[in-house]
Amino acid sequence: MVTNAICTVVRVVNNNYTVIGAYPCMWQETDAYNVKKYGAVNAGSAAVYLPDINADIVKGDYITRSDYAADMGAVGLLKVVSVARCNYGTADMHHIEIIAK
Repeated sequence: MVTNAICTVVRVVNNNYTVIGAYPCMWQETDAYNVKKYGAVNAGSAAVYLPDINADIVKGDYITRSDYAADMGAVGLLKVVSVARCNYGTADMHHIEIIAK
């Protein structure tokens, strides 16, 4: 799988942010706004594909494209809303698909 970024996965444990890991990934981001009756709402999301099928990522984690460990004030944390482990086909096709908003 072709990768274009390194992503960092962060989990909230006992009200503290814990870095789960940093993984090479294919990061595809959509930055958009929806206009609602009561104002604009950020509708940005990211589709992230990890070639590491054993990565410890669960729904509710946070993910960022920056190196969270080096910059503890990292902005742009997106909440993981969907995790799909795609382990079909040959080993070269195995990946994890993450949708974050």
